[in-house]
Amino acid sequence: MIDAQRSNQKWIFWLLLITATIYLVMTLNWVLTNQQQRQKLDTTLDILPLLLPVQQLTQQLQTERAMFAGFATTQLPLRPPLELQQLQTDAAWRDLDLFIINNLAITQTAAEYLSAFPKQQMLVQIRQSVYDQQISSTEVKRAYSRLLHPLMDLAEHIQLKNELSGLTKPLSAIVALTEAMERAGQERVTILVAFAEQQMSASRYQSYVILVNEQMDYLRQFSELVSSELQQQWRVVQSQYENGAFIELREQALAQEFNGDVSLWFSLANARIDNIYQLRRTLCVQLIQQSQSIDKQLNSIFQQLLLQLQWLLIIFLLLAWRLYRLYYAIRPQLKPVRPSPGFN
Repeated sequence: MIDAQRSNQKWIFWLLLITATIYLVMTLNWVLTNQQQRQKLDTTLDILPLLLPVQQLTQQLQTERAMFAGFATTQLPLRPPLELQQLQTDAAWRDLDLFIINNLAITQTAAEYLSAFPKQQMLVQIRQSVYDQQISSTEVKRAYSRLLHPLMDLAEHIQLKNELSGLTKPLSAIVALTEAMERAGQERVTILVAFAEQQMSASRYQSYVILVNEQMDYLRQFSELVSSELQQQWRVVQSQYENGAFIELREQALAQEFNGDVSLWFSLANARIDNIYQLRRTLCVQLIQQSQSIDKQLNSIFQQLLLQLQWLLIIFLLLAWRLYRLYYAIRPQLKPVRPSPGFN
């Protein structure tokens, strides 16, 4: 009877031990998966804050590109305020340098991206070439575009390094809007120079048509990728320019009629690009907040899994100890009964 009870206990404890082992292995796998997800997120999360200071520098450089291209065009009626714009660009570059210096984790994580980052001396050389009248407006545009290229690539660089599916869509939206803004900036300087010179070469016109078409395609992609709230904000921005002087001046350029007001074009193009930049900034802030939220969620899940793992390990050890006792515990042995002395 006792052996039957012990046999039943063995089966029950073996079943409990196997169940506990399965849950222990599953929980350990969940912990490892959670850690892998956090490492992937950390790679993206450490470089995401660069989006905002890089955007500020990009915006100032794009504006400076248009102004210096206009300055290199002798037919421009009014000299653009270059000194003020240079101060704003230099301040944005200084803010970015300080941000990188004060965030060592970013410089380590983004070493591959920062290795291709342009040097400020390149900007100084371009400016001096313009002041010395050594380069034309077309060459100014190309020089600034080369300088801007690594900055524009930041969003795409993050997109390529990202391994979390939850961040794919917002990153794609930022990339699309970044590409649209660069084409909007090139359109601004192209029409500025064309209106100032009252003519546009065949190659420049062909490039301009491609710029406008690509810009609209990227803006369409952006609108399809963002939330309904941002879609509404974009429709408001778009409605301010789709039927007014901005479109009329663009249509004049497409028709190769250059009688429009160059100052009005530059003012409207600046305001439109600034509004688009505000949308991009909102999108970047939302992406950073979403990443931080995912990080907090993963950390909370990790703590829960760690606690669960500890309890399962304790249960596993108790069950293993109980089975050991059932199999190998020394049973108390009864002392042999000494026979009673016989009577003769």
